[in-house]
Parts: sequence; C-alpha cells; structure tokens
Amino acid sequence: MATVIAQLAHLGILEQSPVFWIGAVFGGVVQVIAGMLSWADGDDFHFLVYNAFGWYWIVQPGFLLGEQLQIFAVSDGARGTFAISFAVLAAVFAVAGAAHNSVLPFTLLCVALGLGLQGIALFAGASALSAAGSVVLLVASAAAAYMGIEKFYWRTLGRRVLPLGPAWVGGAARGQ
Repeated sequence: MATVIAQLAHLGILEQSPVFWIGAVFGGVVQVIAGMLSWADGDDFHFLVYNAFGWYWIVQPGFLLGEQLQIFAVSDGARGTFAISFAVLAAVFAVAGAAHNSVLPFTLLCVALGLGLQGIALFAGASALSAAGSVVLLVASAAAAYMGIEKFYWRTLGRRVLPLGPAWVGGAARGQ
C-alpha cells in the first residue's frame, strides 16, 4: 500500500501528503511488526526483508517531515544513495527468495530495478527514469499483494489457492 501511494505521488497522480502517514504506518511500523513476528516464528528471511523495508519506510517519511518542518534538507545525492542501497539489498534478498517460489524473487527484482532506476534518476536528473522506476515499483506492489492474498487464503483455508510458481533454486525455504 505504501509503495503504491508513493509511486502514484511520484507520477503526479496523487499529492505527497498521504505518503507520510501511509508510508510510516503501513510501510514502516506494520512491516517491522511483521518482521518481529517472523523472527519469533524462526523465519530469518522474512524477519530481515520485512525489517529492512519497514525501516526504509520509516526513514522515507522522515525525509519528508524533516523537509516540511524545515529541520533539514535531503539532497538528491543522498536520496539517490539511499534508493540504490536498498536496490542492492533487494537484489541480495531476491537470491534467497528464489528458494521460496517464483513470485517472491520476481517481486524483489522489481523492487531492485525500480529503486535502482529512481536512484539513478536522482543523480542524473532524469525524470523519465524516475517514472519508469515508479511503474516497475507498481508492478512489484501488485506481485507483493498477490503473494499476500495467497498467504491469507493458505492460512485461512488451509490450502494453496493461487499459484506462486516453483522455486528458482533449491534450498531450505521457510515461511512460504
């Protein structure tokens, strides 16, 4: 939800104001809680992914708040470095995610590509790259929502309803 709202704001379809609270609460706090619950369940993969991107979504609205309150400004270079750092992290997570199913690494690779494009756009001042990154991140959001719906059905109905595809690599995946 946070990524969809933020990307629609980046594309000029929505205003920036909802990005702060939706990003901080749904993107940040909710994901950090999900990460902690995954840790309690012994699922290190989802603990790391949820917490990393949960804190990403706590920092991003912090950038907006700091600028709005004129406490500090965040340069395009700093934003670009932040986006590219998380693009690399998503790519690293995609390798481990490939042991789960097909949709998870696809989602993480879309996150990596989308954030990478947006990070490069901030350094290059290329709005077309930023828009392309937003579109790729909307695809990632759709894939993440698909996985969330599948997990909800699996947990509530006790059976798999939506196909996630085979794992791309062998491994001992947990918390599928």
